[in-house]
Amino acid sequence: MNTLRRVSWLVAVAIALLALLGAPRSAAAAAAPETLSTGVSAAERVPRKDYSLLLMFAEAKGPYLANVAVEIKDEAGKVVLTTTSEGPWLFVKLPAGTYKVLATRTSGERTGATFTVGLERQQLVRLTW
Repeated sequence: MNTLRRVSWLVAVAIALLALLGAPRSAAAAAAPETLSTGVSAAERVPRKDYSLLLMFAEAKGPYLANVAVEIKDEAGKVVLTTTSEGPWLFVKLPAGTYKVLATRTSGERTGATFTVGLERQQLVRLTW
């Protein structure tokens, strides 16, 4: 019985340590920005002013692109968002600040931009290949 109790205690401590090591340092660090991926049909082309950023993905002289991998970093270089946009428009709720975005299309080609999100209006960033 004593050995069983000791093993149970060790398992509980190990689980607590793993949870602590894997836990984010703050609640803010854990919260990824809210996103919404849409298409460009008339039904989906609805203004969404509650999102501070709109990313648009397209070929330079061609159609819009979907299934684009997106990584956004803040001014300090910390990744604040990693996602895949299912549609060619990706709305993101970011706080005011300067960011860098790196977008990768399914062929592996990459493009990026630096942009600033303000408080007054939605920032539009067009990413083309």
